[in-house]
Amino acid sequence: MYEPDVEESISLFISLTCISLMALLFGRKTAGTKFAAINYARGLVVCLFLVSWAFSLIAAMLVQTNNYNMLSCELSILSCIALYALSKIIIYLFLMEKVYVVTAIGVTRSNFFLYKVNLALMLPYIAVITLMVVFRNSKIEDGGMCYIGLLRPGALPLILYDIFMSCWLTFLFLRPLMSSTSLLQGPSKGKLREVARRTLLGSLIALMLSSANIFTLVYFNGRERGLICLASCTVDVTLNAITVHWVTSRGGGLGKTNKTEMTAPGRGGRGTHSQSYGNNYGVASDKQVGPLESHMSVTVESYVEEYHQLHYGGTSSRF
Repeated sequence: MYEPDVEESISLFISLTCISLMALLFGRKTAGTKFAAINYARGLVVCLFLVSWAFSLIAAMLVQTNNYNMLSCELSILSCIALYALSKIIIYLFLMEKVYVVTAIGVTRSNFFLYKVNLALMLPYIAVITLMVVFRNSKIEDGGMCYIGLLRPGALPLILYDIFMSCWLTFLFLRPLMSSTSLLQGPSKGKLREVARRTLLGSLIALMLSSANIFTLVYFNGRERGLICLASCTVDVTLNAITVHWVTSRGGGLGKTNKTEMTAPGRGGRGTHSQSYGNNYGVASDKQVGPLESHMSVTVESYVEEYHQLHYGGTSSRF
């Protein structure tokens, strides 16, 4: 009678735990949300959760059939490559959207040159994925154990590309928020800077997690037990999704709604005729635009949409 070893039991436990975590986060992000209310940026977050959940589910199934099964062994490395790469693409697109909403004031995506440049920078990832597929390794060794991984020609380009894209997109996002000459001035900019700090920390966490995982593949040079590789990739993808969830969630002090009392033009007396700024423009300049009750809000987008509504009468999510 077959008895799973300790590594198989631990890997299965990790996969089941990650499935539960992703189901919880997906429920928190989508509870009570209408499909029409999910715009592009929020849709990317939901897609990341779905991909992470699917990765954990597939890993749980493959972990139980990994030994003495060449098909399961081959599917393990292919699923790692496919779903891991897909999760990274979603994260890059999410960071690109953050760059867009804080830099393209009053400009649509189709007319924004930097957005097109960032999309073009995604094209080399096709070559990186191709190298990962070509230089993958999967084999059943003596004893029936499955060993998978990436050889160095497939792993090193992945590390270098991930470091470059993460640093580049994070820099583009932080530059206008930290600049004293940015168009995003006013009370909301302080809140945007708080979001910038969160995004910077989140990007660093995601980069360190992915780099550590890929460096492990380089260290083993394509020969890591399939159970361990699946578990480490599952943890990597899940923690990246948790990081994005934290970055896009409201901070404790950012959810409060305040209104600024302004003296009407032409009336000099203090308090003679004051009215809410929000009554004039439909939004308050020093408050966060309220997220949906389902917590589907992407925080930075809320602040910038407020700016666009105030100055341009539209939102930042137009193509």
